[in-house]
Amino acid sequence: MTVNPPISLQKPTSKWKAWHTLSLLSILVATALASFLIPLSLRLWAWLATLVLLTLFAAVAGQGITGYWRGVLIDGRNKMSLSRLQTVLWVLVILSAFLTAALMNIRNGQTDPLSIAIPTGIWILLGISTTSLVGSPLILNSKKSQPANADETERNLDLLKAQDLQQPDAVTNQGQIIVNTSPENAQWADLFRGEETGNGAQLDMGKIQLFYFTFIIVLVYSITLGALFLSQEKVISAFPNLDTGVLVLLGISHTGYLTNKAIPHSQS
Repeated sequence: MTVNPPISLQKPTSKWKAWHTLSLLSILVATALASFLIPLSLRLWAWLATLVLLTLFAAVAGQGITGYWRGVLIDGRNKMSLSRLQTVLWVLVILSAFLTAALMNIRNGQTDPLSIAIPTGIWILLGISTTSLVGSPLILNSKKSQPANADETERNLDLLKAQDLQQPDAVTNQGQIIVNTSPENAQWADLFRGEETGNGAQLDMGKIQLFYFTFIIVLVYSITLGALFLSQEKVISAFPNLDTGVLVLLGISHTGYLTNKAIPHSQS
């Protein structure tokens, strides 16, 4: 039996309503007020409130575009994307901390509240994260034009449908890449599954190791930022740096992730 790629997938339909716009504006106002209304002695709570509000902003925007609260993590394959997740995590942590520190500096009478040194290690980290975000879809798109083995594709699609108890038309393939026919079918399990017709129903170790590294480093750096906000320093003028060894490990992790994605896992 030959499995042919569909002519077109169901495209995400915008669900944007007036309440999405009003909600985003309200969240922005609340984000600014959080750092002005919360006492200076509670800077940590101001940062955590800002982090939650920016996360809510991303969720509302994703819901308005895709119709689902997890929409910010759903990519063009209508699947949850690990590269999107790690980028969103770092952006939320760094931007929320920078915004909180700047607004608190204003309250402390700092003449240049935006003069907050961002260490080179953080820029390198964001660059590594962005490379994976951009490189991942480029690699996958190149495999969409490669023909897939019919028997292998049918076997893995049947396994996926059995695992998820989804509708028969919930998953299909474009060349050697497995895709969902609708963003409704995006699942958190997508973060750890393979992406090809040869491994789409198996655990992807490249993703597992990247998730571990991302989780550990985000957690530890967030705790370090929390300690900074708890410190007695009146003005926050610099963020803590990342050790060179950590950056090397993170670079190796992302390299392994992209390399594993580039290696063929399917028969032609």
